[in-house]
Amino acid sequence: MSYKTKFLAIVFISFVGLASCKKNTDAVSATPDLRDSVYAYSQDIYLWSDNLPTASIFKPLSYPTADSVMKKVRTYSPFVNGKYQDRWSFVIEKSVWDNVVSGNSIDTGAEYGFVADTDLRVKLVYSQSSAGTQGVKRGWKVLKFNGVDATYANISQLNTELKKASQTVIFQKPDGSQQTTNLTSVAYKSDYVMNSKVFTINGNNVGYFAFDSFLGSNNGKATTDELDKVFNDFKDKNVTELVLDLRYNGGGYGSVSSYLGSLIAPASAVGKVFVSSVHNKRYSQYNRTDNFKSLANSLKLSRVSIIVNKGTASASEELINGLKPIMTVKLIGNTTHGKPVGYYAIPTMNRYVFPVAVKNVNSVGFSDFFEGFAVDKVQSDDITHDLGDPQEACLKSALDYIKTGVLQSSPNAQRINTSLQNANDKITKERMKVTVFDLPRGM
Repeated sequence: MSYKTKFLAIVFISFVGLASCKKNTDAVSATPDLRDSVYAYSQDIYLWSDNLPTASIFKPLSYPTADSVMKKVRTYSPFVNGKYQDRWSFVIEKSVWDNVVSGNSIDTGAEYGFVADTDLRVKLVYSQSSAGTQGVKRGWKVLKFNGVDATYANISQLNTELKKASQTVIFQKPDGSQQTTNLTSVAYKSDYVMNSKVFTINGNNVGYFAFDSFLGSNNGKATTDELDKVFNDFKDKNVTELVLDLRYNGGGYGSVSSYLGSLIAPASAVGKVFVSSVHNKRYSQYNRTDNFKSLANSLKLSRVSIIVNKGTASASEELINGLKPIMTVKLIGNTTHGKPVGYYAIPTMNRYVFPVAVKNVNSVGFSDFFEGFAVDKVQSDDITHDLGDPQEACLKSALDYIKTGVLQSSPNAQRINTSLQNANDKITKERMKVTVFDLPRGM
C-alpha cells in the first residue's frame, strides 16, 4: 500500500527543538501514556486551545487510541457551515511519516478514474514505479484488472484487485491497440515536477508543468532543485506566461511554496509578505512572516493561470493565497480543498502528534478559505488526455485564456455525474494535504 493512502488532509510545520513546548500535566497518569501526551500537547499548542476542557474533564485515557483522542480534539474547533474547521489533527507513526516527507511510496505507481460507466482511465503515473518504467501513460483506457472488467458495475471487485501487490492489466492505447502489462508494488520515489512544456501563443512563449507535491528529500531541497531546472529552461526560452498545474497537489514544505512563489511573482513583490503564520495567544511571540525573495531565475510575471480541483490543498492553497494580492491569478478546474491551517510535528514516543497549531495569512490579512478557493472557470479533469497535452480540457482553457484574454465559466462545462464521482472517490488514493514550516527558534 502506498504511504500516500494513509492520510487525511493535513498542514504541517516541522519540528525544530520543540522540547521547550511543555506538556500540560493536568490530570495525566503516573505511567507515560501516548493518549495523555496527545491531549497535553493539544492543550498547549492547539490553535483553539482555549476551547479545550481540563484533562480531568476530557479524560484522554477513556479513549481507545491516541488518534481517537485527536479526533475528539477536532470537535472543539469552531463549527461553521455544518462542519468543524479542524478536520485534520492526527497522530502517526514516525517511520511512516518519515517516508512520506521523503517522497517514498510502495505501490504500482498508477492512479485511475472513471469518465463513464464503462470507461476507466489511467489518471496519473509516476515514472520510477512499475507502471512508469513499463511505459503506462495517463489517458490509457483500462479494459481489465486481473480478469475483472473495468466498469462502474464492478467497482467493489476493482477496489479489491487494486489493493493487490500484483496486477495484470489490459490497457487500450489512444491508437486503439491493446497492451497487457504486469504491474507490481515496488518501492520508488515520486515525481514532483512533471511534463514541463513550452507553447507559443500569439508570439509569446507559455510555460507549463504539473507540480505534484511541495515535499521532497533534504527538507524540500531536491524539489527546489527540480524547480530551478524548469525555471532556468523557461528563462532561457523567454517564457512570459505560465500555466501551473496543481490539480493533484496536496501541499508540502512551506519553504518550497515560498520559493515557487518567488519564481513566479513580479519584481515589485520582492520584500513583500508572502505568508504570515499566526499561533494561539500562548505562542503569539513566535508568529512569523515569510517574504517574497529576489531569485535570478524568477520569471517576474504579472499573471499566472493555475489548474486546481478538490485535491489542491494546503501549501498549494497557501501559494494561491500569497500570490493573489500581488498579481493576477486565474483558477481553472474546480473548487480547492480549503485548508488554511498548519501543525507542528511533535515527537512523542514512537509517534508524531499533529494538533492544528497555526493559521496561514496573506499580505492583506486573508486566511479564511476553509471552503476552498472558487475557480474562475469550471472545468472537469480531462483524464482522456495526458498532462501537458494542449487538448486536455483544463490546459486548453488556460491556453485559450492566454490567447483571447477571456476566461468565462460556463454552466455547461463538462461535469462528472454523482455516481461516477462517488466511484472515483472510492478508487482514488487519498493524497496528503500538507504545509511544512520550520518552527521558530526558542519555541
